[in-house]
Amino acid sequence: MSQETEEQYRSIFENAIEGIYQTTIDGRYLRVNPALARIYGYDNPHELIHGLTDIAGQLYVDPGRREAFADLMARQDIVKNFEARVYRRDGSIIWISENARCARDGQGNIRFYEGTVQDITERKQHEEKIRLLATVFESVADGILIVEPDLTVQAVNPAFVSIAGFDPSELLGQPLTLFAPGAHDRAFVETIWTTARHAGAWQGEVTSMRRTGEPFAASLSVTAVRSPTGALEHFVLTLADISQRKYQEHQIRYQASFDRLTDLPNRWLVCERLEEAILRAQRARTKVAVVFIDLNRFKQVNDSLGHHAGDELLKMVARRLRNSTRVSDTVGRLGGDEFLIVAPDAADRGAGTRLVEKIQYSMSEPFTIRGQEIYCGGSVGVAFYPDDGDSADELLRNADLAMYHAKRNPERRFVYYEPGMREQSGFHLGLENDMRRAIAGSEFELHFQPKVDLDTRQVIGAEALIRWRHPTRGLVSPAEFIPIAEETGLIWEIGCWTLYEACRRLAGWTASGLSLPSVSVNLSPRQFQDARLVGLVTSVVEETGIDPSRLELELTESAMIGDIEKAVAILGGLKDIGVRLSIDDFGTGYSSLAYLKRFPIDTLKIDRSFVRDIVKSATDPAIVSTIVNLAESLGFDTIAEGVETEQQATILRNHRCSRIQGFLISRPLDVISFETFVRESSAAAVS
Repeated sequence: MSQETEEQYRSIFENAIEGIYQTTIDGRYLRVNPALARIYGYDNPHELIHGLTDIAGQLYVDPGRREAFADLMARQDIVKNFEARVYRRDGSIIWISENARCARDGQGNIRFYEGTVQDITERKQHEEKIRLLATVFESVADGILIVEPDLTVQAVNPAFVSIAGFDPSELLGQPLTLFAPGAHDRAFVETIWTTARHAGAWQGEVTSMRRTGEPFAASLSVTAVRSPTGALEHFVLTLADISQRKYQEHQIRYQASFDRLTDLPNRWLVCERLEEAILRAQRARTKVAVVFIDLNRFKQVNDSLGHHAGDELLKMVARRLRNSTRVSDTVGRLGGDEFLIVAPDAADRGAGTRLVEKIQYSMSEPFTIRGQEIYCGGSVGVAFYPDDGDSADELLRNADLAMYHAKRNPERRFVYYEPGMREQSGFHLGLENDMRRAIAGSEFELHFQPKVDLDTRQVIGAEALIRWRHPTRGLVSPAEFIPIAEETGLIWEIGCWTLYEACRRLAGWTASGLSLPSVSVNLSPRQFQDARLVGLVTSVVEETGIDPSRLELELTESAMIGDIEKAVAILGGLKDIGVRLSIDDFGTGYSSLAYLKRFPIDTLKIDRSFVRDIVKSATDPAIVSTIVNLAESLGFDTIAEGVETEQQATILRNHRCSRIQGFLISRPLDVISFETFVRESSAAAVS
């Protein structure tokens, strides 16, 4: 070989981009070029040769690959595109591809191996990325379509085939058919593609179509994919079927605004419409009539014919009230056997009188239930804006008070609210005075109703319930004195006593070793709106020394109606103390998804009205399941109240609600009985 040729070979060896080597059969390097040193992380060939003396043990991640390499060389004298993972000098791992041959002597013995090495790490990573993307394309739950710029379908994944019901052969190579006919106007559809072309992406909700022609709600994302030169290559469409979610949202919104039994607006919606009517009346200088109706013989119907008969009566009353009012009037059910009518644009009191007379005439006809004719009139109270109040809350309260006077005087067909009625109410006034005395004395006491985990039967907490042991009236129902306490402002003092007493009991039980994870205390709407609430809870927790996480405060949905920002701030202040928060009677009041997700709530309490008929009802299990799903999606716990039978408990467990309270477990118990119950439950669980 001439000197010039040798110099050419040496130049190639030294300056090649690929690594070049010669190795012994037993795995030592004889010669390497600078490129191989760089690939393996060495500064120069000399360092590589002296630092890497055992190729099988030091270089290959899998030493068996060196044996495979040697076996191929022995059998074929050549190896092509041999891929392996190897260690660089710093310990990092790369992929290489080798091409090598055997150099033999005249007797055919192998003198050494020589070959080239390429770093293919980047290529392998790209291949892995493509493999992962292909896996995602095939296995993701959302439908994916790849569409040409002219909207011809290039590819679809199995999820889209499953969602839409099309066979791939019906889609591939065909113009894209995605939107249900008539669901969107042309301008909207064109905006999708125009936005994707110019902004790179579009996202929103659309109405798509299945192969059967059935429309369904979908979440659609369109992304434009361009080449390195900027040319539009195709669109990637991601589509998710959200029809079930939309249905659930609709159900929740309906439950938030309407009474599920009568389909009438519920308390929240009636109050909202009353506030709207007041605003219109302010501008037009007209009146708003508020009519409060309480059925007179409803309890007797329930007691004699059962709850189903009572429910049927309520639905019949709702129909008659709707038929007796104008389209512009709002007829709502406040709960139980109480109804409210909001009549905007009332010219004068005479208009209110005519409305009430029409209602009473319709109610004078008997109701036929299970073959029996039932007469069920109503006690009616009427208040007017602006004569009897300038807010929805005040008008509602005054119409309620007028209704109460009508109920006490059956000879009067209806009663207008009059100033001074509250003072004239001897019963309320006497009860109010007695209540003030009871607060100062020791007539109030707490009972506790256990909460239980169905799966373990362990007591997980208790709800503290106030009782009033009146010296002459006996045990006064909270349903009787709590509304008066709300009206008079005494609810704050009663609430303070209840909160302190519950925490004091919890601290005592903890000190004595009684196992009770938590105690819950109800907060009334008036307490919740009081600026002193956060300070009160803080001082009670500090004074009693309880772990704040073991105190749960239960709030009704109605307590948070109005100033949502204020409600969020109050809830945040309570959470900063460390207490847990629960929404009581969930599903019967506000239940707005828009605001619920902002509240730092820990638990949704499923109302007893959904539990009562869950065994026979076709809708109540679905409602419970919806509430549980909603709670899980928002990170809340759930507990059902009013559970009275094992059948109800089983259905609740089947719908993933395993925390319950109710007569199935125990009635509310006095302190001594409750302590006994907890100890016996703990002993039974251990045994």
